[in-house]
Amino acid sequence: MKDKFSRQNEQYVFPYHYLPHFVADGVPLTGRVLPWGLEYLCYLSYIVAEVERLSPASILDVGCGDGRFLGMLDDSIEERLGIDLSARAIGFARAFHPQIEYRCTALGKIKKKFALVTVIEVLEHIPDDQLTNFIMELSGRVESGGRLLVSVPTTVLPVNPKHYRHYTIDLLQKQLRCAPFELLKADYIYRDHHFFELLLRLFNNRWWTLNSRVARRYLWRLLQKRIARATRDDGRHLVALFQKGES
Repeated sequence: MKDKFSRQNEQYVFPYHYLPHFVADGVPLTGRVLPWGLEYLCYLSYIVAEVERLSPASILDVGCGDGRFLGMLDDSIEERLGIDLSARAIGFARAFHPQIEYRCTALGKIKKKFALVTVIEVLEHIPDDQLTNFIMELSGRVESGGRLLVSVPTTVLPVNPKHYRHYTIDLLQKQLRCAPFELLKADYIYRDHHFFELLLRLFNNRWWTLNSRVARRYLWRLLQKRIARATRDDGRHLVALFQKGES
């Protein structure tokens, strides 16, 4: 039988005391809702499976944010490093995953090369006049013969106000021509599906949130069966794997 400390300690898999909070006008809320949460889990779980299939000896996650992705990877990957320009995000990453190395630093400050470099929903945040230099810095961090895994939102979605652009595979390849990368595969994740979006709004909206485990299981199974894999005509996210040429 678990002792009382163990029962309490297991609850700290998430900092639940931060769920109740005050919004800007002083109104108290007891929960937080991420409307695109299932979409995020959908492409993130795909990328995790792809990385574990590649089984790299080392991985650099550029623009790691709060570290969720690296924390989902199997511990068999010997070296995991996440970098981001946000000190606040890195603080969360270190708190959630103390076994992984995170640094608040620019990509150009990293000198080591890695078997795999991941750039998950990051390129759309890079200004046009900085993009070529950023891609060349990415290339410099990938070992000869190593891999670059990129995830970007597609033009199926309207451009988010915080993004500079959304992508087609042609645009992504065009931008990476400045570096010695060869496209190995490209997959589209999460179909633009009106019926599924209506279901999500019924479960999560400004008035209520339904957290029935049965309903959530149904939504996830429906997503995996009909929504997850998509085409270039209806996929919201593009995940592309590149290989760096031998020097």
